[in-house]
Amino acid sequence: MAATDHSRSEAAKQRRQDQLQRWLGSETDQTGFEGRKTTGGSGTRRAKVQFAQGAVFMAACSAGDREEVATLLRQGADINHANVDGLTALHQACIDENAEMVQFLVENGSDVNRGDNEGWTPLHAAASCGFIQITKYLIDHGANVGAVNSEGELPLDVANEDAMERLLKAEIKKQGIDVDKARKEEERIMLQDARALLEGGGSLTPHPNTRATALHVAAAKGYIEVLKVLLQCRVDVDCRDIDGWTPVHAAAHWGQEEVCTLLADHMCDMAAVNNVGQTPLDVADENLADTLEELQKKQNALRSEKQKQNSVIETNQPISMVPVRTRRVPM
Repeated sequence: MAATDHSRSEAAKQRRQDQLQRWLGSETDQTGFEGRKTTGGSGTRRAKVQFAQGAVFMAACSAGDREEVATLLRQGADINHANVDGLTALHQACIDENAEMVQFLVENGSDVNRGDNEGWTPLHAAASCGFIQITKYLIDHGANVGAVNSEGELPLDVANEDAMERLLKAEIKKQGIDVDKARKEEERIMLQDARALLEGGGSLTPHPNTRATALHVAAAKGYIEVLKVLLQCRVDVDCRDIDGWTPVHAAAHWGQEEVCTLLADHMCDMAAVNNVGQTPLDVADENLADTLEELQKKQNALRSEKQKQNSVIETNQPISMVPVRTRRVPM
């Protein structure tokens, strides 16, 4: 069993390492600087300098070079700079089991509860990798043991080692955290925000990195009540994230049949293609294939019926016989 736990821990660590490696040295990591370029050369150069500083900062942290990290912070580097996957330097230090860097970053203001694009906090990362010392340190410095990632998982849920599970369970008990309530917290907050939007007292913004909207999230996770309220708000049912996925792509991929039906009833584009040319059917859970085909046929039938009705209305429209008036010629 210990060998299996170790393998899972290594797999989790490698997965997070791969995220950073895909980014390091890439010029695609310009999160936070889009739209800041001004006309003229100076604005463009400034954006590139900021991007370079973020890349250098992350690399210095990953290398464990605290002196360079401190210098970069004095020069204005953002300690919570995130790459395209939403990973911060603190996430990476946790993954690397670099306790000294974790301490240095936290003491200098790093956000211990910042989630990456998948909602993983540094505590999720440390718990997944089985790093007891770092986990204890994060908890002692305000890490939320009741935080949930995008899959609704607590740090406890991604822990693979008995010692880590015991530690997190003890902390959950100590803090009196309602685990079931914590897992449903995202849906509760989203429903609250959606209702505020419906009443005209709120607004929803896409995720800064992925551009996923609240409708994407509700569709992927099957938050039916949230979805219904958002649809009442007349949000764009065919909105796209950074990969060109629409909400029905997300619902189809995660096997959310009821969501797919709701979106289809609101005439979402069942044939929409993402950035690599895939339709919702192409990315769908195999168990949903027949359902999606039926929904598309139903949509097509509704469109045909509507077109026929419009044709009949146009044909029966009485012709207006407006008398032609003789144009007056000024005297």
